Amino acid sequence: MPGSRASLSARLLVVSAVMLVAAFAITIAVLDLVFRRSAEAALTDQLEMQVLALIGAAEPDEAGNLAVPRRLLEPRLRNPGSGLYGEILDASGLPLWRSPSAVGLELAPGATLRAGERRVSRLLLPDGSEVLLFGLGINWELGPTATPAFQVFAAADLAGYEAQLDRFRQQLLAWFSAVMFVLLLALWLAIRHALRPLRRMSAEISAIEAGRQEAFGTGYPRELAGVTSGLNTLLGSERQRMDRYRTTMDDLAHSLKTPLAVVRTELGGNQPDTATLRAQVDRMQAVVDYQLRRAAASGPRSLAARPVALAPPFQDIVSSLRKIHHDKVVSCELQIPEGASYPAEPGDLYEIFGNLLDNAWKWCAGRIVVTVAVGDDNTLTISVADDGPGIPDDQAEAVLGRGIRADQRGDVPGQGIGLAVVREIVGLYRGSVSIGRSALGGAELRVRLPLTVPGLA
Repeated sequence: MPGSRASLSARLLVVSAVMLVAAFAITIAVLDLVFRRSAEAALTDQLEMQVLALIGAAEPDEAGNLAVPRRLLEPRLRNPGSGLYGEILDASGLPLWRSPSAVGLELAPGATLRAGERRVSRLLLPDGSEVLLFGLGINWELGPTATPAFQVFAAADLAGYEAQLDRFRQQLLAWFSAVMFVLLLALWLAIRHALRPLRRMSAEISAIEAGRQEAFGTGYPRELAGVTSGLNTLLGSERQRMDRYRTTMDDLAHSLKTPLAVVRTELGGNQPDTATLRAQVDRMQAVVDYQLRRAAASGPRSLAARPVALAPPFQDIVSSLRKIHHDKVVSCELQIPEGASYPAEPGDLYEIFGNLLDNAWKWCAGRIVVTVAVGDDNTLTISVADDGPGIPDDQAEAVLGRGIRADQRGDVPGQGIGLAVVREIVGLYRGSVSIGRSALGGAELRVRLPLTVPGLA
């Protein structure tokens, strides 16, 4: 794997960090907007209170003009440059009164507010400062018959508001940065902890590839336990298959050594014995057949195990044996429950059933009974019984070995390898083969296979 590719933990951390930054950025923007609107609304309320205070403090002078007593003013309105300004205009927008703090300033020149109309706006002053302006139009009763219209304005410098907003933003960024750092650190630790089993699996894969370890260990989380168990089964199956190939080659070389020496000796003489050569050739052929059939057995593959119906293989094999042994009338009863199946390689099942039925067909007098049943111990039992001469108890174990026959009658062909192949394949599935006396009077070969093949380790 190229070293430039980011690890899974780094990818998760980067994606999480991007999502976290995006979420925090949106949150900060929303909070900033809410705070800015809230602060501006609060400042507007303050300016409205100043306008109402001016209205309450204003009164006509001796000449009938509107005036605001200096002593009733807000202190900031009395001080030039304080940042708080007030102004009263007539209906046409001409100034009638201006606070001492607004000397030289025109807050709302030419404004025309109707009675009861409110206006909030931002205004840039000649000195470059920005103020928030609030205006209210009113009709003032100055006498029994005089109700002139006036416009009252109050403005506040936004420098303090902007400074407060900047402080809020700095604090917001500082707090969110600290929280994001803590969350990213916690997320990094959580990712490392969550991906620890994957790092362990990667290390064990490297150890298996280097030959320091044969299988995955235990203790993986539930999500990975099935994967490691299946891989252990696959590794064990492949290892067992390679061992079987290696053993087959060794056995084949060893088994052929003696007959080849006999053949070489006979051919080195003046008059080779044809019968001896034929016997050795037959022996070598039997050895080769057995080892090839043994090596061809697949064994269990739990990673892709599919149940195989048991009735069709038996029916196919019976049909074939009737054609092969057409000169022999045999009654073969198949007592197989409907839907009976077993998770195995089809080729292995055909090899097992074919050898069992072929052996029974050769030795029976005329009847064979095949029974399939599931025991209480979660084991599938396959029984093939015949009415032939049977197998003596003292030879029952021996005939399961290669090249061993219970009867050396010449009228029954065979090389003594079929049952050995059956035991070899059944052993791959952790099953067993036994031989006993059947109720029909002949031999009964019984194969037991676990319905759940344990993982090969």
